Amino acid sequence: MKRIILFCLAAALCAQARPSLQVDRERVESGKTFGLQLVFPLAELPENRSDLQMETANGFTLVGIDSTDQVIRPSMEDMFNSFFGGGNRGGYKARVYTFNLKAPKKTGRLSVGQIFLTIDGQKRNLTGDVPISIQRAYSDEALAVSLTPSKKSVYEGEQFSVTLGFHTYEHFEGGLQATDMNTGDDFIVHRSDLANMKFEPVDGSRREMQASAKFAWLASTKSGNLQIPPFKFKYTKRGEPKVVEENKQMGGMTFSSRSVKQESVETETQTPAINITVKPLPTEGKPANFSGMVGNYSFNADFDRTSLKVGEAMTLTINIKGDGLPGSITDPKLPDFGEFRSVPPENEINKKIVGNKVITTKNIRVFLYPKKKGEFTIPEITYSWFNPSKKAYETAKAGPWNVVVEKGEATAEAIFQAPVAQGPAAVQKQEIEALGSDIRFIHKVNDASNTTAPYKSIVYWVIFAAAIPFYLIVTFAVRSRRKHNSDAALVRKGKADKMLKVRFANAREALKKGDAKALYAALENGLIDYLSDKTNLEFKGMTRAQMNEELEKLGVKNETITAIDSWLDKCAFARFAPVNPTKDEQQQMLKDVEKLCELVGSRK
Repeated sequence: MKRIILFCLAAALCAQARPSLQVDRERVESGKTFGLQLVFPLAELPENRSDLQMETANGFTLVGIDSTDQVIRPSMEDMFNSFFGGGNRGGYKARVYTFNLKAPKKTGRLSVGQIFLTIDGQKRNLTGDVPISIQRAYSDEALAVSLTPSKKSVYEGEQFSVTLGFHTYEHFEGGLQATDMNTGDDFIVHRSDLANMKFEPVDGSRREMQASAKFAWLASTKSGNLQIPPFKFKYTKRGEPKVVEENKQMGGMTFSSRSVKQESVETETQTPAINITVKPLPTEGKPANFSGMVGNYSFNADFDRTSLKVGEAMTLTINIKGDGLPGSITDPKLPDFGEFRSVPPENEINKKIVGNKVITTKNIRVFLYPKKKGEFTIPEITYSWFNPSKKAYETAKAGPWNVVVEKGEATAEAIFQAPVAQGPAAVQKQEIEALGSDIRFIHKVNDASNTTAPYKSIVYWVIFAAAIPFYLIVTFAVRSRRKHNSDAALVRKGKADKMLKVRFANAREALKKGDAKALYAALENGLIDYLSDKTNLEFKGMTRAQMNEELEKLGVKNETITAIDSWLDKCAFARFAPVNPTKDEQQQMLKDVEKLCELVGSRK
């Protein structure tokens, strides 16, 4: 009876046998070969046919076609499904065509192409599009990093941006960390805050993630063929499957077993180096007062008033804004103000990201005091730059200004002289009248004092002698304090350690809350600000080469400079890494920064 049932099942399957497709392995990996098998029942093969043909697509390469006749035997599940209406085939003779294909490097669900068969001279499509899921090979990198410039050919000093991109594959396990993100010594750089970089699934492959954002804006400091070095990273990935054979003892007998294991592997990757062609600025049409700025700039200047009195001041306000060197703008050449005295100008520089560029703004204020009354003319002020989009120099002008100065209550010279010390105030007329309202008699002293004059006492001279050094000490202390307070650099240096404690307190608070991004930002800014406070140098906006050079001049050891440079790269990247370090690793990072600050503070 059992044999009869099996025979009926097999007959049903054979009756429903149809051509089918299958892949000869469970995992198809990018860049590697695999077999796409077309199982064609012999009973279904047409007689007047030609050889099978395949038209590939999406980068798949056909290596060859093999064929063999096989007996396709059903499993018990297939037979029962077929018998009860499942429609699966099995237990029949078929010709198996194997299309040996090489997968492209691209991953995701892609169409291999279509298979055709010519029957009676007519070309017929047997399969339509054949989709295949392509996965990254375990031997390949689990992380692809790219660095893309907005321009590869620029003028000297012209601003351009670079976009940092990440693509993680299914065998990526995390531990992403930057080991080198140096942009080289030939560029002024403004780095962006990538804390908000978000990883999103890749279309067609949900186990892959991608993210990209503008990493920095750069401007070259010289012309020629320059290069942005590779950015280097390390991370952890899942290794290739390995067959592990194990021997176990049980009851005096040895049993061997095999299993497939995959271990985590720490590996490195890097972006390709980027070659940038930097063209020199043209000499033709260069203005005599060319400021050295390259980009799209605006310039305006004006006085707050042009009518005043001697003893009053007028303010010249200059505003320059442009998208050239990030954080840097040259000063315009000021005219000879002639009959006006001026004090050192006040400068204020700001930069912010507007659209896809870093816009730098510089505000200058010049205070002028007229020397005498009269009508004066202040010459015009010009500012020039090179506009790369127009490939031409541009010049903006402001002025001239006609200024009217009237006589004031005080002479102009008195304003610039130190005040003269005055004696006791004279008695006024009304005071004399008040005193005259009565007669003040002078009383005769009846008895002369027998007290010895103080200066004839030894105690007097001892106290007098002791007061002299005390006076000198107090005077020296007061002057030292005034000198200290008037020296902004000295005051800043003196407060460096106190401000560092405040910054570390913010970092510890972020660590306590588990906010890794805030921790990295506090540590990075804290270290740079501490270096600036200790040296009275603004390290923000400097290139790494400039920073290292300044630290070397200050006597900081090379190993300390290298540690600072390496740590800044790690911290800058850690803020936007898809996987955060553990709390222990974050605490260690905090200790490392504290140690670096101690080394810098002691100049070791």
